[in-house]
Amino acid sequence: MAKPAKAARVISPAWWVAYGLLIGIAATALLWFFTTPPRGSAISLQSNTVTSAFMMPVTSATRTPLPTAGPLIVNINTATVQELELLPSIGPSTAQAILAYRERHGAFAALDELLNVPGIGPKTFEGLQGFITLENE
Repeated sequence: MAKPAKAARVISPAWWVAYGLLIGIAATALLWFFTTPPRGSAISLQSNTVTSAFMMPVTSATRTPLPTAGPLIVNINTATVQELELLPSIGPSTAQAILAYRERHGAFAALDELLNVPGIGPKTFEGLQGFITLENE
C-alpha cells in the first residue's frame, strides 16, 4: 500500500513579517558595529573656526565659510561685536568687553591698549597680531 502524500507546509504571512524584522534588526546592528569607533579610542573634535591661508572663518552654527575677499583684518575702533567674534580667540563675552572698554575710554590709540581689556592677555594679544588694526582701510 502506498504512503499517503504529505501536505505541503505553508508558511504564514506573520512568519515572514517576523523574519523581515529580524533581518532588519541584524542589518542595523551590523551597520552600527562597523561605523562606530571602538571603545577607548580617541574621538577627534572639530574646532569652532576653521582657518586656512585665506582665513575663512566658519560659523559654529552652520559650518559654512563666510565670504571674505582676503585675509581678515578688523579695525578695533569701529568693529561690531559680530566682526570682533571673527577674530581668533575672541568669543561673545570678550567682544562685548572690547566694546565696553572702547565706550568707557574712547578709541584705542595703540594696539597695546587691547591688553587692558579684561579677558585679553599677552598670549591672546599675540594671536591677534596681523588681524587687528586702528586704521580704516
